[in-house]
Amino acid sequence: MAKKGFISVSRPVVTVSAKELLRELTMDRPNDRSMGRALRTIIEPKLEERRKELSKKFEVHPITVELNAGPNASNSSGTLGGYGNLFSFIGFSSGSKPAEVISKIFNEKIRFKVKRRNTKGGYQVTFFIPSVEEIYSLTPIPWMTGKSWVAGVEKGIANLGQFLYSASGFASSKSGTGIQVKNRSSGVSFSSTPYVSKLINNFKKSLLKLDK
Repeated sequence: MAKKGFISVSRPVVTVSAKELLRELTMDRPNDRSMGRALRTIIEPKLEERRKELSKKFEVHPITVELNAGPNASNSSGTLGGYGNLFSFIGFSSGSKPAEVISKIFNEKIRFKVKRRNTKGGYQVTFFIPSVEEIYSLTPIPWMTGKSWVAGVEKGIANLGQFLYSASGFASSKSGTGIQVKNRSSGVSFSSTPYVSKLINNFKKSLLKLDK
């Protein structure tokens, strides 16, 4: 159940066999409890290493860097052809940190559990990570109800031709430097780019190789 617009429990989206991980154990006839503890001891640092890598890749992604730079940033991601910046184009309020919620999710909402599957010693490791849909639901475009700015970055955002940018600012602008106007075109084009969905998919793949 969501709480204050934030993920409280994520769905299990990746399940792997613990068979390869068990080769790292040197225990003699471990019982269920000790085997479970041993598996968690092995898995936890491996998962944390991959989680930190996910967070790092998100923080240094050109989209994240540009958004974190605020309304006076350059379009370093190249998504607007060098005109204005994503923060102003999407219409975030000056002083807001739109990428922060995703950073918190990657830092706080990834976990796992170990469960015995059968009486023959088989174990299952289930990882709980945020889905792309959950990320979309928590990243709304300020002026477009029901639309996600993350999805927009990845798939395209409408009304680009009506976006005007000025480094000196507009009095009526929420961001301070960008506005949407009628019947005027800035003549720029928007280039969608792989972003959070690609990072999550690559993270899932890395979890299938915890024995490496």
